Order: sequence, then structure tokens, then C-alpha cells
Amino acid sequence: MLVVIIHPEQWNGGSDRCTVALLRHFVQAGHRVVWYTTMIDEYWKDHSFDGVEIRLVPLKLHPGDWFTQNVALGWSLVTSDINPDLIVVDHSASCVPIIKWRFPSTKVLFYCHFPQQLVNPTRFFLYRWYSNMIGIVEDTLFDYTDVIMVNSKFTASQFTRVMPTLKDKIRVVYPPCDVDAITAGVMKPVSRKVRPSNPSYIFLSVNRFWPEKRLDIIVEAAAILKRKGIKAVVKLAGSVMPHIPESKIYYELLEKMIEELDVRDMVTLIPSPSEEEKFRLYQECDSALYTPPNEHFGIVPIEALEQRRPVIVCDSGGPSETVIEDVTGTKIALPSGDLLAEAMVHHIQKQDWPDLDDDEPYEKQRARFDELYSTRGFCAQIDEAIHQLLPHYNPVNRVRALA
Repeated sequence: MLVVIIHPEQWNGGSDRCTVALLRHFVQAGHRVVWYTTMIDEYWKDHSFDGVEIRLVPLKLHPGDWFTQNVALGWSLVTSDINPDLIVVDHSASCVPIIKWRFPSTKVLFYCHFPQQLVNPTRFFLYRWYSNMIGIVEDTLFDYTDVIMVNSKFTASQFTRVMPTLKDKIRVVYPPCDVDAITAGVMKPVSRKVRPSNPSYIFLSVNRFWPEKRLDIIVEAAAILKRKGIKAVVKLAGSVMPHIPESKIYYELLEKMIEELDVRDMVTLIPSPSEEEKFRLYQECDSALYTPPNEHFGIVPIEALEQRRPVIVCDSGGPSETVIEDVTGTKIALPSGDLLAEAMVHHIQKQDWPDLDDDEPYEKQRARFDELYSTRGFCAQIDEAIHQLLPHYNPVNRVRALA
């Protein structure tokens, strides 16, 4: 079977790891795989994409302009010499009508991380205009898809809110947590009980340096803890995106906040850690922090679950579904420094998280992870959806892919 994947802008986020999981799965299942993209970040320069035909269509566009990029990628596909059996598209459905015109019998599976009309920040006039324009046509574009997979129940609710006519096409499939850094080697998840205790409680945030991620409330919470005389260490690790000025500006803003709030002795910024460094930080920490509100899914709470660490999240979006209150973490009502500080104190004072710290109870959480959030579970659900679209597709292939 010939599978085409259209994924613009291969950065190092959840959607990008989702793409890598799909690429690997289809290659290992013995299919021919062609990947159309507009750029591949330096993060992946040493990554092996063996078996994948990469067709790079470099465009000088503002990052995040997925509508235009997918039009260009779709045009490149329809003018090519290939005739795919299945096309997987994400980010924007802008290319789907022309694809269906050129390949009317080809099935199109759309993996949606969020309706694009709701994605773009509303702080600039051009963004608002762009989102409104997308909203006018997006419903029609999605009519051409055969199935729409969304990454959380929250995303499904937002999707049907703005495009209610497509409800019957939607399936919720949680994206996989990429645990290659663990399974490949060195760092297996360990309970906090079997590693040396930390002199001060360590909180770890793993997130892009980006305004919508609300890392600023972590710095505010650290200042509140310091005023109360509570000792803690806070590490903010994440990628600084060189192609996007807002990322660097936000990083510098956090540096300034740390100085102004006098928490340099508590808060450390760790820009662009490697995978190995990231999982080492997980093992060293006592709790994880994930502060963006209304996050579509949120991979960090799942990584924390896999790494056996409790997590503090905002009680909205995907994390509301994936975090179990006072079992695998704590939810705060709003992205507020005060509320976050309260939750951090709760974590410092809570001596035990049995479902994470103790091996026997953790088996139940591990089983939940394997079923809902692992690459194995993700690919099984992809196979099931494809088999419904293409009855000749043999899901038995997935045994070899997931072994």
C-alpha cells in the first residue's frame, strides 16, 4: 500500500512526534511511505527516517501558516507521479479538496489537533482576520475527508462546536507519548522511593518557551513560595524556537521576571534540552508542572505519568481528561501564580503518591498508559480506522509493526 503523509513544519512538539510514530508504523508494516513537509527542524538532523521518501517543499512563510503550506504540499502531491491508497493530513484541511479531485478513490484520514480557526492567537488584527477567513471555509474543507481523528475529548467538543455537521466523522484517538529515550536505553522510569531523595523539592516544567504556555505563573509561584520561606527548586526546560521571534522574546521576559522577583536562587531555565537530558530531568524531579490552559491534549502529563511523577495542570482542555485528581496529579482552576503556589505546597507536603511511587498500584496506571497513550495503542486505533476505510487493509501487519 502507498501511504502519503502531509505534515508541514516538523518541529519537536506533540504533533511532530505523532507524525514520526505514523511514519515508523507504516514503514515497519511494509508499506511505501511518502512524506510531504515544508521544513524539518535541526532537532531531527541525526534522526533516522529509513524507508521514508521525504519530499521537502521549502516555503518562506510565517511558521504556523499551515493553510497556505498545506495548499502548496497538496499541489506538489497532485502534480507528482504517485497514486496513493491512503493520505494522512494534519494541521489544515486546505489541501483536501484538490487531493480528492485528483485522487477521488483515495481515502483521506485527517488527524486534527485543533480546528485551525481556533488555533491562531487573537492578539493581532491579522491573526484575527486570518482566523475569521479560515472559519468561513474550514467546514466545507473537512467535508472532503473520510475520517477525522482528534487528540482529545476537549478537541472533539471544540470541533463540533464550530463544525457541528461533521460530528459523525470524528473519532477521539489520543496521540502517543514518545518513550524512545527510555525504551532505547539508559533511563527506565524509576519510583521516587528508590532514588536518592533531593535536599529540596524539585519541580520540573517541560514546555516550549511560548506565551500561551503561561510559564510566567511558575516564576510568580516560585516568588510566593520564597516569601513564605518554603524551599524548592524549579526547573523550566523547553525549546526556544529560533524561527519565531515571540519564543526568544518570551524567554528573555522570563529571565527578566526571575531577576525582578529575586528567584534566581530557585528558578533555572534550561533551553532546548536533548531527549536524554529531558528524561534525566524527569528522574531527578519530584513533581512536574504543566501550566497552559485549554491545551488541546498536552503530552507532558502523559510523560510524567510514564515517568512515575505527579503533575500539576490547569483544569481545562486535554489535561482535565488525562490527570486523575490526587492520584496522578493536581488540577488548578485557572493559570494563576497563587493557585499554582498552593498546589506546589500541597505536593511538597504530600509524602506519598501510591499509584506512582509503589510498584503494585502503579501497574494499573501503567496499563492505562499502554492502552490509551502509548505508540502501540495509538497505532492499533489507526489500523482499526484504516481497516474500516479500506477493507483490504490487513491489520495483521500491525503485529510486526508493534512487536
